[in-house]
Amino acid sequence: MALHVPLKKALLQAAIELPAEQVQKLDGFLQLIAKWNRAYNLTAVREIDQMIPRHIIDSLSLLAYLRIDKLCATDDNFDVIDIGSGAGLPVIPLAIVHPQLTFLSIESNGKKTRFQQQAKVELGLKNITVMQERVETVQAQASCVVSRAFTAPNKFLQIAEGLCKPGGQVLIMLGKADKLPDSLPKPFKLESLEKVRIAGVESERHIAVVRAVHF
Repeated sequence: MALHVPLKKALLQAAIELPAEQVQKLDGFLQLIAKWNRAYNLTAVREIDQMIPRHIIDSLSLLAYLRIDKLCATDDNFDVIDIGSGAGLPVIPLAIVHPQLTFLSIESNGKKTRFQQQAKVELGLKNITVMQERVETVQAQASCVVSRAFTAPNKFLQIAEGLCKPGGQVLIMLGKADKLPDSLPKPFKLESLEKVRIAGVESERHIAVVRAVHF
């Protein structure tokens, strides 16, 4: 059964306007997660009605803060890198909404990268590169680096330093605001800490907008 109606309603509540084709791809992504979840533990959220706010809308909450400065085009440069992307969150929803941008998804778990590769093929997403690697071994750079519950913020920033271009942006998806330390490791500077409200999600959600400031 098509889930466009509840998905459209959730997007409307979040004030996210998308073309019908992108809504269909988001819906297709949900269907794929639900299908693969029957055999593989991709995500602890089992019901699609809960996946819509907790996975799709949560991922798309980054859209308001995403700022892309184009890099010189090389094989190792991307617009956005998602570290520890799991089942493709937030990278796949972001790639659906921004087909003009290039995305690198880094995930060490084989079953999760296989799922992402399948989603990439079935959804026709040519703007994603999926890499099964430990992030410490990856040689790439992006204008923006994102993470969704990958590791503690300080450790994430230490890892992200080599992947974020000078002057680039890091978006850290957090639960409670106090998880962000008072002092960030160099060269990062906190630009803002935004509280995010998502209909259907009771837990606290925040986005830390961080800039790599090289002196």
